[in-house]
Amino acid sequence: MVSSVLAGVLAERRSLFNQRVAEARHRWPGFDTAALSAFITQTLDPVCVAVAQVDAAATLAVAEAGFEVGLELVAQGLAGPAARLPWVDAAWQQLATPAAALIAREPLQVLGALSNAVVRMDSVPGVRVPEWIAAMQPLAARCTSGAQLRAVGALCAWQAGMVQLREAALAQSAQLPDHLVAEALGVAGGQVDAVRQQLQRERWWNPRTQAVEALGQLLGGFTGLGGPFAAPPELRACALGFIARSGERHHLLLADAFGAVVLPASAAEFAAASATPARAAVVDAQGVQVGARHVRFAAPEEGLQAVTGPAGIAIHSPYSHHVRVVPEVA
Repeated sequence: MVSSVLAGVLAERRSLFNQRVAEARHRWPGFDTAALSAFITQTLDPVCVAVAQVDAAATLAVAEAGFEVGLELVAQGLAGPAARLPWVDAAWQQLATPAAALIAREPLQVLGALSNAVVRMDSVPGVRVPEWIAAMQPLAARCTSGAQLRAVGALCAWQAGMVQLREAALAQSAQLPDHLVAEALGVAGGQVDAVRQQLQRERWWNPRTQAVEALGQLLGGFTGLGGPFAAPPELRACALGFIARSGERHHLLLADAFGAVVLPASAAEFAAASATPARAAVVDAQGVQVGARHVRFAAPEEGLQAVTGPAGIAIHSPYSHHVRVVPEVA
């Protein structure tokens, strides 16, 4: 059963919605109408109820936009009870109430942005989508435009492990009100400018703990177990992070205080990168000593290497499919 709010819209637009479903069944053979019905009841309905509480006049437009977006998401297996990932439904259900005012004004743009954000984050191993949704709940209610919501979303996605958004998120944060940036970063409002400058200088500094993440991030893994590397990688440093060569494939490794990701790279990027050994690192039987820190690494001492670059120190071994990236100074 759906609420009276959505029931009225479904009755009023029945012929239109039936036409859209018929078109979907023609476009996507085997289209799951039962999954669409469940999506409407469990996911679209709470959105419409939340919008009706802030702007009843917008409910019709929101229901139509939500139906159109949901139809495609269900067809692609991205929403509904048979979805291959749970995040679209979770984002709509958990962010509809705080974002209701924005959805009422820009339904297609906001619902599309929320859906695209969680689908994109899910595609990157290691990114913490539930953490992003939880962080966005209090912030969505404070955004006054779709542009603000997207910029805040990028700032939270970066902190949830989308390290590749670091520079863009920091740049976009300069266009946001200080109170939004402060809440997103977990700092006091008067500290925003200083915190932003420190984040730009120090990728390993966490504003929530006011400290450097001394042990860095562990990333990688064997392809046979879901990791990115078919063979133990060879590492070189570049301006953004490290370039790995594993077999015939190349990867860009990005890491900071909030997480680590492995992205595609090229042989040319590997050739142009630096293989400078980390002078500050001393290899021993349990790992690597970096200054006053001891960084454990599960590989034999023989062949253990540490490469340094602007993003820190990467520790790797010919006997391991993992890499640990740590700050050079803690």
